[in-house]
Amino acid sequence: MTVLGIETSHEHGSIGLCCDERLVGDILFSTELGPGERLLPALESLLALTDIERDQIGLIAVALGPGSFTSLRIGMAVGKGLAQALGIPIVGVPSMAAYAEKVSFLSGKICVVLPDRRDLVYYALYEGTTQITPETSSTIGALQEQLKRMADLALCIGPGAERHRLALEPIVTVAPAALNRPSGAVIAQLGALKHRHLHQDELWTLEPLYVHHLLAKAW
Repeated sequence: MTVLGIETSHEHGSIGLCCDERLVGDILFSTELGPGERLLPALESLLALTDIERDQIGLIAVALGPGSFTSLRIGMAVGKGLAQALGIPIVGVPSMAAYAEKVSFLSGKICVVLPDRRDLVYYALYEGTTQITPETSSTIGALQEQLKRMADLALCIGPGAERHRLALEPIVTVAPAALNRPSGAVIAQLGALKHRHLHQDELWTLEPLYVHHLLAKAW
């Protein structure tokens, strides 16, 4: 099955395709001028590059965030519109899970860090592909203190880790910049896995993941 993945939660978005859970294409674009301006042209370019027709897409996977309220809503609206127009199911995938998936082969805990406003970030801990703490909003300073006390921490990954690399690198290894970029194709891959386990989200009730702005508490 061909799956289209949409990720628009932060300043860079991505749209990608996987076929039978194999990654086949991914396009990165800026959302600074609004993801709505870039998303559909990026989709047409992706389909042309991969020689895939719209009617070959069997599933839409859309990133749930956390992230930019406006960008998330636009990405989700486009995903829902495509699912309805093509008559196919849609699934939501937490944005953090896509970054954890990229380094799931590592032993130890992975801290996925996504950017919020100013010096705030969202973070969660993973072991492999299993999320072991809830998504939390924190100042970068509070996160630094948490990381100093964390044992068995292998890596920080995500666009938030990239943005605050200088603050985090004295404490923990930060993933290479290429791994900190969003990937619609990984969203598609995780969406295919979720759908294979007989999960399908409701088109009209699927909503982005919002995290309350609370200071980090001790793990």
